[in-house]
Amino acid sequence: MSRGNRPPASLPHQVTGTRFLRENDRAALFDEQGLGKSKQLIDAVSADVANGTLGGALIICPNGLKTNWAEEVERFSALPYAVFGSGRKARSVAFRSLRAAFYIINYEAVHSELASLRALLRFKPMALVLDESHRIKTPDSKVTRAVLQLRTEAQRRYLLTGTPVANKPDDLWSQAFFLDDGMALGATFEEFQRRYCTSGGGYQSIDELRERIMQLALRRTKEESLELLPKQYHRVAVELSGRQRLLYEQMRDELAVWVRSLSGEEVQTHGDVIFTRMLRLAQIASDPALIDTGYDQVPAKFAALDDLLAAYTAERKVIVWSSFVGNIQSLAARYPHLNPVTIYGEQDTVARDHAVRAFRGDPGVRLLVANPAAAREGLTLTEASVAIYLDRTFNLVDYLQSQDRIHRISQTRECDIVLLLATQTIDEFIDFALEQKHRLARFTQKDADHIDADDLELRKPDILRALLTPQQPALPTR
Repeated sequence: MSRGNRPPASLPHQVTGTRFLRENDRAALFDEQGLGKSKQLIDAVSADVANGTLGGALIICPNGLKTNWAEEVERFSALPYAVFGSGRKARSVAFRSLRAAFYIINYEAVHSELASLRALLRFKPMALVLDESHRIKTPDSKVTRAVLQLRTEAQRRYLLTGTPVANKPDDLWSQAFFLDDGMALGATFEEFQRRYCTSGGGYQSIDELRERIMQLALRRTKEESLELLPKQYHRVAVELSGRQRLLYEQMRDELAVWVRSLSGEEVQTHGDVIFTRMLRLAQIASDPALIDTGYDQVPAKFAALDDLLAAYTAERKVIVWSSFVGNIQSLAARYPHLNPVTIYGEQDTVARDHAVRAFRGDPGVRLLVANPAAAREGLTLTEASVAIYLDRTFNLVDYLQSQDRIHRISQTRECDIVLLLATQTIDEFIDFALEQKHRLARFTQKDADHIDADDLELRKPDILRALLTPQQPALPTR
């Protein structure tokens, strides 16, 4: 939309959200993804620039969303903006004029531009905005440290994310500290852990935690704010057979023998390695060729996907999600008749933007094959109404954010979320783990009013033991 056109009217929940931001110097907008958080922020900043209480906003976002933010500012405001390009020379161009109202930079560039960004925030009263603020969930990361150093120079501090609990409640500490310098959840992460984490790896005083964080935040769900048809979930069981099953069982048994040989302390020490090898099981369940270049059979999930795409793509556009880049390339080559486009992490911004425009604007492009880590955030892909998950990892935010690329404002059709699950494999445990994480996140974010003790303590059934050593009966679930 050109700047000369009238911007779209705000929905009632967006009017409330804009007012909330304007009335609070430090605030989190935790609306569920798909409710238009960027519009609410742009409207709030634009109004306060107009009345002279703000000079503008510095927006820190994932690198792939800089173009999206520029388009959103174009759509919802007549104010000038500057986008920090990739590389130091390109980023310096954004500083040549200080007349912009919106400055857009990616998280990874903050550390190297810290001095310049501080100078910008000191030059005029600015709001510092963290889009997809769960990106600072790791307290000791370089990105988090740089962002937290920058916070004190801002006139206002805002967080935007639909998934503040990206994987577990610990993710909230850095975000809360950015807003209030430790008043709500503790001045250090260690203080947070002493207050809310148990020695067994679970959580305590979770009611207090959610009350404290939600005092800083406004959160609305799509169910209460929009007249969208609900998502329909379909779990499709897929049986592995032949060489794929043999390869899976061989790796599973090797992992089981190794884990049984470890002491409890050694299991903790080698936790990252065990986790990596569990993901290799997920790769074999998806496509053995990801780790065995000699594998030349059709994976069971690919055969199931053939049938699903034949049924869906005649009338609807489809997104197929895979956490493994090798699958994205294989699937794009498998379905040339659907004119597929792809999004994955190794793409540059130009290629990514081209794929998005083609999928959204070309009726002949029926399929997008994408990696959730690269395309889960910020994109509106409501031209599709089907999302098929070939595989998933234990990453909750990848799963939640990616499915809501299609289930959001402007969607007019019922959305189908299809999960391909290889039976008697790690897929079933990943499915359980993600559902448990989601229940804990929903309670912490006040989307739900009840939490079971097993979820609060992160107790898991012995399905994992059954998967690793299927010849032994599983112990009862605690």
